[in-house]
Amino acid sequence: MFGFFLDPAILWLILFFIARHGTERSYFTLFFVSVGITVVAFLSSIYIPQFAVFVIPIVSVLALRRFCNVGWGRAVVVTVLFVAWLCFSPVLFESLIK
Repeated sequence: MFGFFLDPAILWLILFFIARHGTERSYFTLFFVSVGITVVAFLSSIYIPQFAVFVIPIVSVLALRRFCNVGWGRAVVVTVLFVAWLCFSPVLFESLIK
C-alpha cells in the first residue's frame, strides 16, 4: 500500500530525467498525470489483473502523449521504466523489510 503513494513520485522523476526538454514542465500537470496513471494502474491490478499488463502501458503512453506533449519514443521509454518499477517495487519493499 505504501507504493501507491510512492509511485507518482517515481513516475515524475522518470519523466523528469528522460523527457525534461520540450515537454510540459508544469508541476501540477505532471503531478496529476502521474497520479492518474498510478490510480489506473492500481485499479486495473485490483479489478482486472489479467489485463493490467496491457492496460497500464497503453494508458501511460497515451496520457504522456496527450497531457505532457512527450514524443512517442520518450513516452515508450518512460512507460517501460515505470512498468519495471511497478513490477519490482514489491520485491524491493519486501527485501527492505526483512
